[in-house]
Amino acid sequence: MAAPLPRWSLRRARLLVGSKLALVVGLVLFVGLAWLIEQVIGLRGPVRMSPVVAIIVAGVPASLWLAFFYLQDRYEPEPMHFVFGVFLLGTLVAAPLADFVIYQLAPPQPLGQFGLRTFALERVVHAIAVVGLAQELCKYVVVRYTIYTSPEFDEPMDGVVYMMSVGTGFAVWLNYHRLQGLGGTIYLSTGAAEAVITTLAHASFAGFLGYVLGRAKFTRRGPVSRGVLLFLGLVGAACLNGVFSLVVDSVTTQGLSSHPWKGVGLAAALAVAVFALLIVFVQRLLHDSPFRKERAP
Repeated sequence: MAAPLPRWSLRRARLLVGSKLALVVGLVLFVGLAWLIEQVIGLRGPVRMSPVVAIIVAGVPASLWLAFFYLQDRYEPEPMHFVFGVFLLGTLVAAPLADFVIYQLAPPQPLGQFGLRTFALERVVHAIAVVGLAQELCKYVVVRYTIYTSPEFDEPMDGVVYMMSVGTGFAVWLNYHRLQGLGGTIYLSTGAAEAVITTLAHASFAGFLGYVLGRAKFTRRGPVSRGVLLFLGLVGAACLNGVFSLVVDSVTTQGLSSHPWKGVGLAAALAVAVFALLIVFVQRLLHDSPFRKERAP
């Protein structure tokens, strides 16, 4: 019979679970607060967000999600300043670089000038091979050529932690520019909900690639096998990214202002499904963590 866990382990486990639950509740309250503000001050229609409001709406859910993801690495947590630094690189380096690459490869405006259906082949190719691939590649580059070479990157789980951090920062840039770019055509509550979901989605896409990155670094296979593994991980993350953007666009083009919560619901379902799959991978990494035995009684 296995020995019972010591009291400190049980207390720590309860604290972690309670902290994660509190963060999720905080995300729900954030969206609820936005809805309550609409009701109290009578915002019955779309609003134009100032830069300050837009950065708050984009930044608050990112901060809560970042804390939630950080708590996943329970056996050997990474230094907070490293995690936050990678988060900033996602916002200030990966996202602007991705926008630049996408615009150079294929500006998005021409695809919308010919009345193409949302899931037309041209748009599917653009969403996956251009937008998705560029965004996930830029997230990967930021981690690969910074923290990846650090001694702190010492187990496969670190790939998920740092890639989810860069994905969370990436989402801040996307959400801020989206809220500013839509002008006065977005509702405050749905804008807040979409910021929460978009952050989860991009962090999960990056986390999927991070799982592959961590496995590839510590595998005993040769460089060719590691390269193939990383390529497949990048393609998989790009496909998830592209499908997510197509689903969101499909509702937007059908009139998001008429059915604002329809787009939120579809996007949330896809983001949560990807995140749930990622959690399965995370549990496998935690089970195989070399630091797990050190925490055992």
